[in-house]
Amino acid sequence: MSDPTPETVARLATQAADLPRRGLALLGTFGTEAAPRALVRLGRRDRVTVSPGDPLDGGRVEAIGIGELVLVRGGVAEVLRLPETG
Repeated sequence: MSDPTPETVARLATQAADLPRRGLALLGTFGTEAAPRALVRLGRRDRVTVSPGDPLDGGRVEAIGIGELVLVRGGVAEVLRLPETG
């Protein structure tokens, strides 16, 4: 049997966030500086993990940084950021 999750870890891991109800939403960024990845919600249910250069929602992932993803569609850059928690 595993040890119970410390209270502070459980509280931080389960914070409510204000996600948009439609469209793309950045859920998290992870990986290394040399190989960053991001978890993105597509619509209401689908989720996908992406890396720089991957296609995403009619565009291409240009870059992934701590808490943000740059998506280029039709030559226009859009920055997706992690939602505010509260």
